[in-house]
Amino acid sequence: MRKRDKEIIAALERFKCLTRDQIATLFFSHCKKPHTNANFVLKRLRRDGYITANTDKSFHQYIYFPNPSTVKKNSQKVDHYLLIAQIYIDMMKYDVVKQYEIEPSIDDFIPDAFTRWKGSRWFIEAQNSLYTAKQTEQKLKKYLEWYESGEWKGSRFVNSNKPIFPHVLIVGKVNKKVDVKEYPFRIAQVESIDEFMKQVEHDGNTAQKQTQQAQKIKLESTNGVLQYDFFK
Repeated sequence: MRKRDKEIIAALERFKCLTRDQIATLFFSHCKKPHTNANFVLKRLRRDGYITANTDKSFHQYIYFPNPSTVKKNSQKVDHYLLIAQIYIDMMKYDVVKQYEIEPSIDDFIPDAFTRWKGSRWFIEAQNSLYTAKQTEQKLKKYLEWYESGEWKGSRFVNSNKPIFPHVLIVGKVNKKVDVKEYPFRIAQVESIDEFMKQVEHDGNTAQKQTQQAQKIKLESTNGVLQYDFFK
């Protein structure tokens, strides 16, 4: 078996399932025809019994699973796992994802993923259905209780030298925005990683403009009298 074959199987075991397009992006993006190359390899791996697929024609492309699979092909969790995988793929477009642990267990709750990305640590919540504000608040309540307990400071999810609570990134369908100011840790709620990065860029540009504007304000002392010069 080729190295790439083993990597594809390992990815399916890690993410539970992947679409053809996701596999093409992860392993064949360097090829002239990623989808064609992916189809060829996936067909061979299915033939040899290493992987299985949901070939339901209601889907525009096959969904692949490891063999044996820990998820039923018609499970409602399939779309959820595909979104978790897509978040990882989208993150990789902007920076190397140094760690991406799916469904890590924390006391009495389980985030969808934990990741180290862009110099920070994140808990990921993937929403492929519209949550009510109450449902979202109940989920965030678990994070808040863990934060207030202080147990997170000694966990493997933080840097022991500089314990900072990981950011919580909610990605997917948005029904009602969470009031992030109510929480003592950072929360972002976006429909996609692309939207999140645009938001970060916008906030960064705004902060830069504010800094530049502040630098233009000159405080001078003339004969003991303070004068302010504003440059627009």
